Amino acid sequence: METIDIQFTLESVGLALVGNINSAAELLLLGRSLGRPVASPGGGMVKEIRVTPQEQAVPGSQSSRHGTGAFPLHTDTVFWPDPVRYVILRGSGDTRRPTMVLSFAELFEQCEPAVRALAARSVWTVWTGVSTVFCSLQLCEGKWRYDPDLMRPANQAALEVDAAFRPLTSCGLGQRVQWSGDTALVLANWCVLHGRGPRPPNEGTRIVQRVYVR
Repeated sequence: METIDIQFTLESVGLALVGNINSAAELLLLGRSLGRPVASPGGGMVKEIRVTPQEQAVPGSQSSRHGTGAFPLHTDTVFWPDPVRYVILRGSGDTRRPTMVLSFAELFEQCEPAVRALAARSVWTVWTGVSTVFCSLQLCEGKWRYDPDLMRPANQAALEVDAAFRPLTSCGLGQRVQWSGDTALVLANWCVLHGRGPRPPNEGTRIVQRVYVR
């Protein structure tokens, strides 16, 4: 798939599956074809993520909250002033566990019509790792951020949006995306939420490589 086709798919659908990605170097090269890769928090242009029991997880991480279970739907890097534009994932090992993807358009469809207007004027707080800062839900027209673990409502509009969104991000809504081997999943981080699906029986070692792109 050529870069122009990937970007068109990302703008129209919010995700794209790209084949023939066989290494971390090729994953990073894919990221460079879409924009400027940036290091993950904690360092590293290609972050390696493993399923980690709660008691072994880094404090504040998703694994510290949810252990080896499913992760709620969320936007990556909500604690940055401008969240990354694309998240690129590549799995190896036991890849039976899906990634769940839900567009913000679909999320709003599950809510009362008034929620979209409330979302546009909602104010939130988020912990950056250094301090608590205020942020908006809407990045620009049609582009959003939301993380039920990290964002906290700071006005009445945000309280109502959180009450509408929070149950929907943990109830299994969205597309189940499977990938393995040489397939990478590219997510438009401002357009779709993503999360880790439920743990399959007798899960083996699951390794996910991740690249952030601005």
